[in-house]
Amino acid sequence: MASNTDYTPTAQRFVDKVVIVTGGGAGIGYETARRFAAEGARVAIFDLDEKAAHSIADTIRADGGQALPVRVDMTDEDAVATAVATVLDTWGNLDVLVNNAGHGDPKFVRDMSVDEWDRMLTLNLRSVFLGSRAVWPTFENQGHGVILNASSITGRMAMFGLAAYGASKSAIATATRVMAIEGGRVGIRVNCVSPGYILTPGFQEFIDLQDDPTAFHDAMAHQSALRRFGSPGDVAEAYLYLASDAAGWVTGTDLVVDGGITAGQLPNQDPRAQPAG
Repeated sequence: MASNTDYTPTAQRFVDKVVIVTGGGAGIGYETARRFAAEGARVAIFDLDEKAAHSIADTIRADGGQALPVRVDMTDEDAVATAVATVLDTWGNLDVLVNNAGHGDPKFVRDMSVDEWDRMLTLNLRSVFLGSRAVWPTFENQGHGVILNASSITGRMAMFGLAAYGASKSAIATATRVMAIEGGRVGIRVNCVSPGYILTPGFQEFIDLQDDPTAFHDAMAHQSALRRFGSPGDVAEAYLYLASDAAGWVTGTDLVVDGGITAGQLPNQDPRAQPAG
């Protein structure tokens, strides 16, 4: 079945818009930044990895787009405020924030230190708070703005080794709903996206570490009703939709992009669902 790996922009939905993508140097963030730029947006790439941020910015510029790489630690209050101010000083306005920065290292609770637990929640959750708070005055003053947060299906269903990660993502989904009802009065829309298993470079590295990478890959992919992994482009398209005018009456929602993983029991788990004969 088709995977959303290639991209040809079908509409210039974001001409003259300014978009910040945090964690934009790799994986889902990279693809999200690239697609916003392809549809006319000026894109600021926030990433702790300065080299990665400059790399995607160079790619966007080579394709005729506008990009601003900014090295920023999204857990540092002052750094986040300074980074947002840099975008406003450079382009004069701001329309969309994609809070994509985050990380997840699988580890059982019994083996996890307090510092590891705290680091996971700080990176995944505090970064969303700091980013959202930094753009809020601009969005409120201009009477419009979109905040998009990266949640996960691990915030909806329990998965081995992902207690801290899942807790942070569940909290993001709740914070999204609260921010939506707080922001709606002043024209700010806030939504989140919950991806399933997305074959990012980081996830591929995790697969390669398994005893039998091929078997592990297939077992994970087949948990999807569509029998494949998602691509970063699948998630990027969800972000672009939620940021667009087509979603102008959508706020406070969690858009699940998981190929049907959370939909319910799969056919191979129930013989009654197998094809006849």
